[in-house]
Amino acid sequence: MNLLVVNALIRTIAFITWTCFSAWLFVQMEHTENDFVDQKYQLLRSLYISMVSKYNMTIDDFNNFSNIAHEALSAPDLQWTYLHSFDFVLQTVTTIGYGYITPKTEGGKILSIFVALVGIPITMLALKTVGELIVYGVNEVVKKFETKVLKKSEVRQLQTKTAVILFLLLVMLIMTASILLARRAGWTVTESVYFWFITYTTIGFGDYVTKDLPQSIQMLSSNGSRSYQGQEKRVFEVEETAQIFVSILTLVYSIQGLCLVSSILNSIMAAIEELNLRPRCLRRKTEDRASDNKNSSPEQCDREVIQAL
Repeated sequence: MNLLVVNALIRTIAFITWTCFSAWLFVQMEHTENDFVDQKYQLLRSLYISMVSKYNMTIDDFNNFSNIAHEALSAPDLQWTYLHSFDFVLQTVTTIGYGYITPKTEGGKILSIFVALVGIPITMLALKTVGELIVYGVNEVVKKFETKVLKKSEVRQLQTKTAVILFLLLVMLIMTASILLARRAGWTVTESVYFWFITYTTIGFGDYVTKDLPQSIQMLSSNGSRSYQGQEKRVFEVEETAQIFVSILTLVYSIQGLCLVSSILNSIMAAIEELNLRPRCLRRKTEDRASDNKNSSPEQCDREVIQAL
């Protein structure tokens, strides 16, 4: 059987097995016996009974009131300013996609497809190149440290040591960013670590975002004056602009983490090559061909194995 087919079957089986097992683990961890749909209904029903007893409200009035309140308290659609657009493009080309800002028009959706098709390969190439540069820099540091400080004549398992160092740097980066973000956003350290990991792996669930969307009115004036409303609007605009800058800085910081993740992947692949984990050439029956195998390149070994299978 072709080696490619065998690898495809093994990896597909591994993928299905891991997915099913992980789903079972989440059921054991997250499943509860609570019926959240029924709880929501009972909460709405109790609110309706309370409004009827106090204000003699009809069911139609209550439905209109609750629908308007839900619309007012839901997350508003963001205005497509340049800062918001820049935030959206960064989320798109890095494939993070938190989801709190998305195009609504037909033209915007088509444009997002075009931006993604062009921007994602460019971004991936840039991250890969920067990752390779980081690996090169760490390799040089390890070489100089072992040859000049430790006085070693030869550096062994260089790529493996580089991978370990880069992984430790990533852990330090996540922990430092998590502590800082936990203080600002009021999250726990676990929530902050979860946020950065989801970001660095470009999963981007969107359940935790650094941009806090207004969910309720904090204060209402008794007379509803226009001056107070204008002051409240200006305060909201200033806070929103500050939150946009924080979101962009978070994404820029995330790009640094993505470059570090790319460097770790590059170093792991280089470490595998260094450990000589390629399949060995099959021995020939004759001594001459066996000696030729010993001198053959890794690429020739791979081709010979595939042909033999």
